[in-house]
Amino acid sequence: MSPSRKHHIVPPEELCCVWMTAGILSYRLCDREFECDECALDAAMRKHFLHRPESAEEASVPAPAQVPPQALREGYRYTNNHCWIRQTGHNLLQIGLEPGLSRILLSPKAVVYPTGGQTLHKGQTCMWIVLEGGTLPCDSPCDGIVRGSNHQLSENPHLIQTRPFDEGWLLEMQVEDAAGQTAGFLDADQVRPSYTACETRFRELLEGALRKGQPSVGATLADGGQLLQNIADVIGPSRYFSFVRRVYGS
Repeated sequence: MSPSRKHHIVPPEELCCVWMTAGILSYRLCDREFECDECALDAAMRKHFLHRPESAEEASVPAPAQVPPQALREGYRYTNNHCWIRQTGHNLLQIGLEPGLSRILLSPKAVVYPTGGQTLHKGQTCMWIVLEGGTLPCDSPCDGIVRGSNHQLSENPHLIQTRPFDEGWLLEMQVEDAAGQTAGFLDADQVRPSYTACETRFRELLEGALRKGQPSVGATLADGGQLLQNIADVIGPSRYFSFVRRVYGS
């Protein structure tokens, strides 16, 4: 084989697996349109992050159900797919998750970012958040070029959940006409009804799952059982994640 044929080439119509994008796998294509829920490879790769030792700070973070809600901030702009956007420099936008979505994420373990300098298009899946129950894809809210990512989340991914507007931001993008771009998004008052509807729908799914499940008590604290930290301990991380995807998925 000639040297020129030894290089892997991704056909333009094919999607790279999230783990190839992360640089963990050298070559792997996605044939599921980023529907990672039933992917055996994704489940195997997530085990690497699930077994990562927790820092003392991360171990002290409250369980998802105990994270206090945060109000939408004025002066930020929002999208229908639950992102916030704010201008941080000349034609530079910072992007994160709105608090209604961020606080229900089950034990974030890692974030897989696009590469620096990569050109993204609005609606393109460009990031993935690795959770205990699955891998959540995130779409770019606008056209632009990746200029930075929040590497603080490599050591403290829980900040996505607890500090979504501050240390938990995700990505920085350079765009054309940042003022015009942000004007095309929604303010807090405009987006609040749809965000509230999603939160209500998610709560209804959880309540329905609890009513249908009604599991036996099993082992209790008195006879060696462990205290449940949140509702995902009751219905299971995979089912909990399936509800997140159903309500908040792209």
